Amino acid sequence: MKNLILKNVFVVGILLTSATVVNAQLPISFSGQGGYTSPSGGHFENAAGERMSRFGLGLDFDVLWHLEQMDNKLGVGLAYNTSFLFGADFSGGLNVGLYGLDLYGVKGQYRFFNSRVSPYAALSLGLSRFSTPEISMVDAAGNSTVISPAEHAFGFGIRPEVGIEFGSFILSAAYIVPMSYTVYGNSKSAGCFQINIGWRTTLFER
Repeated sequence: MKNLILKNVFVVGILLTSATVVNAQLPISFSGQGGYTSPSGGHFENAAGERMSRFGLGLDFDVLWHLEQMDNKLGVGLAYNTSFLFGADFSGGLNVGLYGLDLYGVKGQYRFFNSRVSPYAALSLGLSRFSTPEISMVDAAGNSTVISPAEHAFGFGIRPEVGIEFGSFILSAAYIVPMSYTVYGNSKSAGCFQINIGWRTTLFER
């Protein structure tokens, strides 16, 4: 519940910041993206080397202030990224829930051209949160028993991103660098690769 509240406050803060300047001619843009996510790191494998998660869905939001001194090519601001990684189902009734990987941080983005169509590169840095799912066993009678409760751990998040903007439309690829998180007394890495599509609204003329 606390994690959900933190996510909502962060996203609402981004949206409110955007709404307060929607009618102003300020060098500000805001975006939302979503797409496919592939997990990476030791926390997504069991002792036998089997993948505990194979894919998921990701969401990304940011608000950027574009520097006029850099011809509005460089933008800096706030970003929030979250990934929902689906757990695998194994034979014998073993069910694995959702993994989560979040990043709350600052973002810098550089567009190579000050035009409506341009490739870009970006980097987000900040607080990351890795969440493991509840793992349960279902018997032949359909009764479920929790064998491993959900846990979470915090770390430092790094997310490089490359993409291209076609007017307001965004196509991007990003990588949340696998970092070490300690859950269940074990320190292993967790990260993910993301392919996203989205939309950026700019409050100034390019």
